[in-house]
Amino acid sequence: MIQWDDQDIRDVDVKNVLSSLSKGVGAKGDYIKLVEDKFSNLLNVKHCILTANGTASISAAAFALKEKYNIKSIAVPSFSFIASANAAKFSGLDVHLIDCNINTWNIDTENIPSNVDAIMSVDVGGLPVDYDKLKKRKIPILADSAESLGSLYNNKLIGSQADIHTYSFQRSKIITSGEGGMIATNDTALAELCRSFINHGYSNNKKSYEYIHSNFGLNFRMCDVEAALLYSQIDRLSEYVERRNQIANIYNKELTNFKTQTISKNTLSNYFFFGILTHPNKRNKLADYLTANDISVKCWTSIHPVSYTHLRAHETKANLVCRLLREK
Repeated sequence: MIQWDDQDIRDVDVKNVLSSLSKGVGAKGDYIKLVEDKFSNLLNVKHCILTANGTASISAAAFALKEKYNIKSIAVPSFSFIASANAAKFSGLDVHLIDCNINTWNIDTENIPSNVDAIMSVDVGGLPVDYDKLKKRKIPILADSAESLGSLYNNKLIGSQADIHTYSFQRSKIITSGEGGMIATNDTALAELCRSFINHGYSNNKKSYEYIHSNFGLNFRMCDVEAALLYSQIDRLSEYVERRNQIANIYNKELTNFKTQTISKNTLSNYFFFGILTHPNKRNKLADYLTANDISVKCWTSIHPVSYTHLRAHETKANLVCRLLREK
C-alpha cells in the first residue's frame, strides 16, 4: 500500500530520541528548548512554543487572543479539518463558519462577515492564504498552519504573517513527532499567555517549587522525547518540500482531466496533500478503486454539513462553494 502519511524516520532521529530517554522522561528536557529555538531561527519569529498536538495549539492561541483582545467571535473556514472550529469553540469563542474560494480552496477573503472579532485562516493542503487581504480587515488573525510548515508566502516561510500561527506534528504532517504541535508568534504578550495556558496556568516567572497559577490553563505540553524526534527532521524540511513539489508537478502534467488547487503566484505550497475534484457520483468509486490498487487516499468533507449543533448556529449563506467541494 502506498500510504499518504509515510514517515521518514532516520538513524539520527532515533539517536536523538535515545539521548532524550537517557536523561529521563518529561516535558522539561533539553530538546524542548533546542527545537523551539531552532524553529524560531528558521521561521524568523521571536517565540515558538511546543505543545501536545495541533488542536492544543489552536486552543491555546485562541485563548490568548481572547484574553488579550477580549474577542468573542471568530470566522473559521468551513473547508478545514473539524479541529480548527472545535478548538476555537473549546476556547469559548463564537464560531462563524465561512465559505472557501473555489480555486484555492482557502477561506474566501471577500465574504468574511463584518460582525466577527477575529479571523482564523487555514492553509489548505499547504497553500498559504492571501494574508495581505486578510490583514486589511485590521482584526486579529489566528493562522491554522498545521498543513503549511515549509510553505512560502512572498518568499517568507509561513510563521510570521499572522498575529499567531499554530502547527501540527501529527504522523501525517511533513515532519512528525507522532503527535505534537507548536505555536509561533512575534507578540510577547500572546506567547506568555500561551505558555501559561499549556502549563496549567502557571505564572511564567514562578520558582520551580511554587504552585502559582496566574491564568486558566491545562496540561498541553510536549514531551521531550517527541521534541528529540523532531530535532533533526527540521534540517530536512526544505528537502521534503522540494520533493513534494517535484511529485506535484508530475501529477499536474498527468491529471489534466481533473480540476486541482490553484497555486497563487506569490506562494510556494509544501503540498501537504495533492487534491483533485471529481464528479459527486464518481468520487467514492474512484477512492475505492485507488484503495483497491494499494493507493491510499482521503476524501475531505467540509465542517458545516457534518458538525454538531454547537457549530451550526452561524453557518453563513455563502457556503455553496464548500458544499460543492464536499459533494465533489
